[in-house]
Amino acid sequence: MFIGRVVGSLWATRKTENTTGMKFLIIQPYNLNKAPNTDTIVVADILGAGDGELVMVAYGRAARVAVGNEDMSIEAAVIGIIDEYDVKPEFYHGDLDPEKISYKKVLQ
Repeated sequence: MFIGRVVGSLWATRKTENTTGMKFLIIQPYNLNKAPNTDTIVVADILGAGDGELVMVAYGRAARVAVGNEDMSIEAAVIGIIDEYDVKPEFYHGDLDPEKISYKKVLQ
């Protein structure tokens, strides 16, 4: 499981039958030590995450269980939309950027 930011959506007019009707997002994994990395992952989304939101993503069987179909042709899925996180610097032994230690979703 990892944290990522929604950076876009993906549409495919031709895809496997068992993914028909599934919404797909493009996620950029988030590294708590630094800025988001340059990789992107395509994930299934049944929760309705929006552009710019931070999300929790599961891989493999956990992703298929989360969307309710263990036979679905997916490898990753959004399993949560993050409202807030807080990293305790006294327990973390890395090079955290102080601006990235806490996050709170701004409600509009």
